[in-house]
Amino acid sequence: MTPLRDLPVRRKLVLILMLSTGVALLIANFALVGLDLLLFRRDLVRDLETLAAVVAENSTAALTFNDAKAAGETLAALRGRPAVAAAALYDAAGRPFARYLKAGGRGSVPPAAPAPGHRFTAGALVLSAPVELGKSRLGSLYVETDLEDLYGRLRLQAAMVSAILLLAAGVSYLLFARLQRLISEPILDLAATARAVSEREDFSLRAKKRSADELGQLVDGFNRMLAGIERRDADLQQAKEELEERVEKRTRELERELAERRRTERQLAERNALLDESNRELDDFAYIASHDLKEPLRGIHNFSLFLLEDYGEKLDAEGRAKLETLPRLTRRMEALIDSLLQFSRVGRVDLAIDRVDLNEIVAAVLESLSIAIAEARTEIAIPRHLPSVRCDRARVGEIFHNLIANAVKYNDKPGKRIEIGYQDGADETLAGQRRPPVFYVRDNGIGIPAKHFDAVFRIFKRLHGRDQYGGGTGAGLTIVKKIVERHHGRVWLESAAAEGTTFYFTLQRGA
Repeated sequence: MTPLRDLPVRRKLVLILMLSTGVALLIANFALVGLDLLLFRRDLVRDLETLAAVVAENSTAALTFNDAKAAGETLAALRGRPAVAAAALYDAAGRPFARYLKAGGRGSVPPAAPAPGHRFTAGALVLSAPVELGKSRLGSLYVETDLEDLYGRLRLQAAMVSAILLLAAGVSYLLFARLQRLISEPILDLAATARAVSEREDFSLRAKKRSADELGQLVDGFNRMLAGIERRDADLQQAKEELEERVEKRTRELERELAERRRTERQLAERNALLDESNRELDDFAYIASHDLKEPLRGIHNFSLFLLEDYGEKLDAEGRAKLETLPRLTRRMEALIDSLLQFSRVGRVDLAIDRVDLNEIVAAVLESLSIAIAEARTEIAIPRHLPSVRCDRARVGEIFHNLIANAVKYNDKPGKRIEIGYQDGADETLAGQRRPPVFYVRDNGIGIPAKHFDAVFRIFKRLHGRDQYGGGTGAGLTIVKKIVERHHGRVWLESAAAEGTTFYFTLQRGA
């Protein structure tokens, strides 16, 4: 069908009709020729069977008295049938008894009697029939005829079919060439109008209606479409003019807004600069303040030690105990100042976000706490390989350091155990994305009562005595909470008194 696709409509219609008519005529003629061939073959078989029956009847005496000469004369009578190419008589044992071959023919007889019946070969019809007298079988008869009559009939029919096809094709072409205008002219006129509208962009043009059939309806629809496009074109032109006016007006407004935004950005930049300067001054102040506070503390600490060395023997037990308290208090005060300074910096220092392998962080933390872990005889378990997330390496290291150090410290069990791992967040979604994994540090230590779950995250809040469980400032979990919130995550715990504690946290930036 591809070669016909780009032809003109007129030629395409003529070719389609001619092809359809030609195919229909070919099918009809081939059907008629096929039927005539079948009937002719049937008549040939019947004629040959009749001839064989007559010859077999005339050959019974020759076979009965074993008279080969009489049998040969009977077969020689077949010369009057030019179509018979060969014939043969066989005795009851199937041996050749007499035969006939057409002069100059290509027929042949088989050396033994063939099975009864008829069949068509490449160029002949052969038939084998029994020769019987009453109920006694005397022998068999073989007859072979050529098919020249059949082939001649086929050639004649082929010539007639060809002549009919040529005549029908000529008449059909003349009729189709004239009648196709009823279909092609309205289509060609419609195509010319469409081409003119496309080239000139003039939607006022209209196609000419020639009939009231489907082609006429197509022309009416095309003209209505042009009218609609013409109206829409006018509306679009008007809308374009209105839009240009509105765009010009909006452009002026945007220029004013842009100028205002630039002023606002300059003000924000100035405020950010002031804020940065304030943060730097705050850092300097915190450092200086911590340095200035630590200086007298060191003096108190040193002088207390000097007093104990020089005058400790002159003091009674109560005085010596009070004097020994001073170094401990100065060390605790210095630790509180360091924790406060660290907490202050956590909230103001920018995070250095990068892809970080948490296994490396945990390994470094465990190495730094190896002495404390070994002294406490604590078992460390990491059930599976930790993932890599986007976070601040140093700050997340502080999270694991504080949680693991607390797990080692607050444990009174003989078999201490700490488990470090994470839970997948694949079953839930957040804004079309997978939730980040939930990390945890689990211990089997002293546990935390439920009423103190919020209190443990307040700065300098300790649930035990100042020197119990190795002491401390109570700022570690506060710093953990601050770092987690800087990563837009959250931290929480599950615990029960004397049953251990599990701290969970997420790092949303690592999602």
